[in-house]
Amino acid sequence: MNAYSEPRQSKNQRRQEAREKARQLREQQSKQSKRKKIVLQSSIAVVVLAIIGVVTFFITSSVTPQGPGPRNMASDGIKIGQGFIAERTDALQPEGTPTLSSENPDGVAAINIFIDYSCPACAQFEVVYSELFRNWLDSGTVTVEYHPLSFRDPQTAGQRYATRSGNAAVCVADLEPDSFFEYSETLLFNQPAPPEQVSLSDNELVALAEEAGVANIDEVETCIKEERFADWLEDATIRAMGTGPVPVRNSQIPIVQGTPTVLVNGQEYVGRSPADLAAFVASVEDIDGAE
Repeated sequence: MNAYSEPRQSKNQRRQEAREKARQLREQQSKQSKRKKIVLQSSIAVVVLAIIGVVTFFITSSVTPQGPGPRNMASDGIKIGQGFIAERTDALQPEGTPTLSSENPDGVAAINIFIDYSCPACAQFEVVYSELFRNWLDSGTVTVEYHPLSFRDPQTAGQRYATRSGNAAVCVADLEPDSFFEYSETLLFNQPAPPEQVSLSDNELVALAEEAGVANIDEVETCIKEERFADWLEDATIRAMGTGPVPVRNSQIPIVQGTPTVLVNGQEYVGRSPADLAAFVASVEDIDGAE
């Protein structure tokens, strides 16, 4: 043994040292285990809190009271009168029942049109009759009340175009009602033609509003893109096509079964030409110049 060598330990000393090292190792492992347990519990707690947050969000979203419907559509439709001026009404409140629009004076026919802006037959109807409606509204011969519906979403390849285009029209009814006739016509004249195209984008819907001369375009754009009235539109569609009654004075039909559905003073029109409609209007309302 040289000067730098440690003295040889006895057997008892070696045993004690081994026990001490074992004790220290157990303590170290115990501390590590506790740390891992704390980290694991903290991680689980974070995950649980995240899950609770997500569930709470969806529950809150599902029970959030629906907002009021659009202004100027208390009848589930917007009524356009002479000079393309819309009748003003308060918004229909959630769970509210639609109220009939004001009654026309004698000699002014009340035309109600139920329309889905994704409906090809509705676009064809607009092409055929729009000029006649323009002339009649310009002179005050009739009023035209538009009732947007959204039942054709399944036919738009997942694009929900019935809802999005209907919501866009309703946004204009709410914010710029006197531009509704122009925008409605513009939507139908520019309806996408399947199978090449089944939907317009939100930006295209906004661009068409600008093309139609709709003012307050920034607010209209926000309304379109956030689908502000999509829920109301769905409810209005259910009322018109499911539960009834049709919110039209003296309606001879209990519910709407397709679009376009056209009622003149409550009577259903099924003709094919402007001349047919003029004759039908004259038959149900004594109107000078309806022919």
